[in-house]
Amino acid sequence: MKKLKAIFLLIIPLLFFLFPSLIYAQEEDSRPEIFRGKIIKSVEVACDGIAESEEMGCVKYEIGLLEEDTVVESMPTWINNEDDIFREESKVYVSYMEGLDGEGVWMIESYSREGGLLFLLGLFIVLIFIITGKRGLMASVGLLLSFLVLYFFAIPRINSGQNIFLISSLTLFILLFASTFITYGFNVKSFIAFFSSFLGILIIALLGFVLIRTLNISGSGEEASAMLYEGSGGVIKLSTVFLLSIVVGALGVLDDVTVGQASSMIEIYNTDRSLSPKELYKKSMNIGRDHISSMVNTLFIAYAGSSFSLVMLLSANNPDFRILINTGFVVEEIVRTLVASIGLILVVPLTSYISSKIVVKVLK
Repeated sequence: MKKLKAIFLLIIPLLFFLFPSLIYAQEEDSRPEIFRGKIIKSVEVACDGIAESEEMGCVKYEIGLLEEDTVVESMPTWINNEDDIFREESKVYVSYMEGLDGEGVWMIESYSREGGLLFLLGLFIVLIFIITGKRGLMASVGLLLSFLVLYFFAIPRINSGQNIFLISSLTLFILLFASTFITYGFNVKSFIAFFSSFLGILIIALLGFVLIRTLNISGSGEEASAMLYEGSGGVIKLSTVFLLSIVVGALGVLDDVTVGQASSMIEIYNTDRSLSPKELYKKSMNIGRDHISSMVNTLFIAYAGSSFSLVMLLSANNPDFRILINTGFVVEEIVRTLVASIGLILVVPLTSYISSKIVVKVLK
């Protein structure tokens, strides 16, 4: 019942925040119409100025629209290699817009991959339920809610120019609520994890804010960030978005560490209830040190792996290491990793201290 209550408490604000997002959406006239279709045929055509390099080719597609039962022809698109060509008989999404001359323009946006993704999600939920039981199922519910909050509440509002501080604060609160109380229910462990993670978020946000100012980080190191700035007409402050990305990225690791610390301390105390808060703190920190060591390396490898290709490209163009580490994108990744790691290091003793005081009082 407590878990159901937690879900109910979270769904109510979600409904309140999600539906009004339609008010802030872009005007329908400014967005292309999206249709689902199937590739009938692909034909190589002349690029006619679309691609300047002679090594690149262009392809035009015949597409059967599944909902409209009609066949349309896409505009020529340039390709680098044969792997870029959409395969015949494959399901795709196509967009339609009126060109400058008033004629309709069709363009393929992407493959339609929902079937495979839903199968993968279903496999994930089934496996986590088989191995972890109801708790894993509740964690999946928290994961779904986190996805909804990020992609249907936070991102549309930030893109529309709303107060990013307010939106970020609400988003982080709901994400933290989902990752603790939805998964573990209302108990001592989840309360400790929630409060400790909240302190960790404050540490990371404050440290990140100071470093962004000190190191003159604009947040435009990635090409996607520059495109976001241009697409928003300069309304979105990229340095703030970068800070938010650091905090959101670290939140999952913080939750893992705080829950682990609180859970281990509760188990230690249940084994020997004669332990004092000071003794509990020392024993919990022995576990926490190992947790810190493994998680810091995990953060670095995760961030390095996600940007490996771009770092290789930058290294090839700027072999001088001094230039490489001062490149905007690389500096952002270094700051992202170190700020999250410092928050992780500090939250372990904080969690252990808070747990040692609460556990003895509540479970005694």
